[in-house]
Amino acid sequence: MLKRASTRVHRRAPVFPGLSALVLGGLACILSSAWSAAADPPANPEDTPPPVPASAAGAQAEGQSASEASPTQVTPELQSSYLVRVYAIRPARLFKGLLETLKAEGYPPEEVDEKSRTIKTSFVDFKQGDFELQVAEPPPRMGGSYHVLQLIKMRAGKVSLEGVVARGKGGSELRMRARILVSGLDRAKRVNVFVDRRSTGVIEADLIHKLEARMGLEHL
Repeated sequence: MLKRASTRVHRRAPVFPGLSALVLGGLACILSSAWSAAADPPANPEDTPPPVPASAAGAQAEGQSASEASPTQVTPELQSSYLVRVYAIRPARLFKGLLETLKAEGYPPEEVDEKSRTIKTSFVDFKQGDFELQVAEPPPRMGGSYHVLQLIKMRAGKVSLEGVVARGKGGSELRMRARILVSGLDRAKRVNVFVDRRSTGVIEADLIHKLEARMGLEHL
């Protein structure tokens, strides 16, 4: 007796030539988008960390905190020069008038030494548009150990005033200088920082003019 041999038919799934490439391409796009979202900085300005002092950025790289690395030192090449005036007035009276003028003009004193007659104010915000002339000199050229990118003509910044009253020839000598901080980009560490800029004397001269008007003084 003859037996019929049974045959099984194996159906193969239909093959589409471009399907594999399409799937792989879509997967690559998804992975690329996820990587960009993780690598790019946040689009919301509120999520962007504020600038930190350049000295603090360097100290944090060595394991210090930002508070421990507050900008208390200025490199000699970036330290502003004193603007000097001499008045026919007693040093004590001139010092008192300077202290009152600073408070009235929005420069809160932070360090006051009555004995040495020195004043240093807290940092306050200022706008370049409030002054006719540039208040800061151009920044140092990038290169070597200096790698902070910043605007040549700044628009705003922070300023602290320092005043010293001493006895001078024919009266009292007033010395004023400003410490100006502006924002920049540390290209080596890829962080926003505050850096020092030398003052042109415009802010100091403006404060001295207001002091003279307040006290009715004329410099010698």
